[in-house]
Parts: sequence; C-alpha cells; structure tokens
Amino acid sequence: MSVIEIVGGAILLIASLVIVFLTLMQHTHGQGLSGAINGSAGGANSARLTPADQMLAKVTRIAGIVFFVVAILACVFTGRLAG
Repeated sequence: MSVIEIVGGAILLIASLVIVFLTLMQHTHGQGLSGAINGSAGGANSARLTPADQMLAKVTRIAGIVFFVVAILACVFTGRLAG
C-alpha cells in the first residue's frame, strides 16, 4: 500500500464517522426515525430549524461532499497505481 492509499483510507474513515455522528445529532422534530429517513415537507422548511440545526445540516453536507470527492479520488489513484 502506498502513502496515498493509507491517507485516503484514513480520510474516508474519518469523514464517514463524522457524517454518522452529525446525522445522529440532528433533530427530526418529533417525526421519529421515519421522518429522518424519508424526509417530510416540514423538514424541508429551514425557517423552523434553529441556528444550531442549520449549522449541523450545513456541516453534514460538507462532510458528505468531502467523502464523495475523496472516494472518487481514491478510485482514480488506485486505478492509476494498479495499471
């Protein structure tokens, strides 16, 4: 394994743990697990969210973007190193 693969794997692991942690911290406003998974019309209204909830949602989106970018880069680098 090269250093790039190790660092990429570590970043993916950290990003995935951050996404799980931030998702669990968010409030579903009394809708239970089905509201968190399926979403709802009330959940899309950001006016009901507190500033802390808005910040958690924003940071979760950023962590998701970082996760997908690093995952794609890991695939590209692994393909180039293997071939």
